[in-house]
Amino acid sequence: MQYLKLIVISVWSVLLLGLLYLWLQSDVMLTQIPDLLNDWLRQWGFFNAALIYIILYTVRPLTLFPASLLTIASGLVFGPWYGVLFTIIGENCSANLAFVVARWFGRDWVQARENNDIIKWEAKLSDNGLMTVLIMRLIYLPFDAVNFGCGLTSMRQRDFALGTFIGIMPGLVSFVLLGGSVASGVDNRITIIGISVACFLLGIIVAKRIRKHNLGTPQS
Repeated sequence: MQYLKLIVISVWSVLLLGLLYLWLQSDVMLTQIPDLLNDWLRQWGFFNAALIYIILYTVRPLTLFPASLLTIASGLVFGPWYGVLFTIIGENCSANLAFVVARWFGRDWVQARENNDIIKWEAKLSDNGLMTVLIMRLIYLPFDAVNFGCGLTSMRQRDFALGTFIGIMPGLVSFVLLGGSVASGVDNRITIIGISVACFLLGIIVAKRIRKHNLGTPQS
């Protein structure tokens, strides 16, 4: 099993370095990527573009590509409302794939090096996994750091999946609507941007309320 993991990591590293090299040679800036994705996906037709987008989002953590850029791009390509739907599917698949990958590659290594204090902390984490993930999502901690980090712990995946599904909603809606506002009319644009900002702030407010009622992350 260890040899298989080494082979997979080696192949992944080569592919990742190859993608990085191609990107550096292209002179494409990260801020240009949502518009480029918009132009490319529109060539495939609506439903084919939606399927391609979901697949790209699902495998995205393997390339370390910023999730926020794909989220914004969905609003540009599909509009604010379909963009939210397709991003919910893609982002949840992406998070759970990263969790599974981190657990398969790194959980045994971490577990072999745990001391008594970490074991106790992990027990508390396992008991409060859902709320821990929920708060981390609502305060907008780095998306992939949460995915991979949780996968290295003893947290139950069902707690991670549910906490992610609920917790990403305010930020997801906010970023998709931000992208969708570009494709909307002037009147709709103001409304959509307003909803986007409200959703972003809602996540922070809800996180503070949860922590205030002692349902937050476990203490060490």
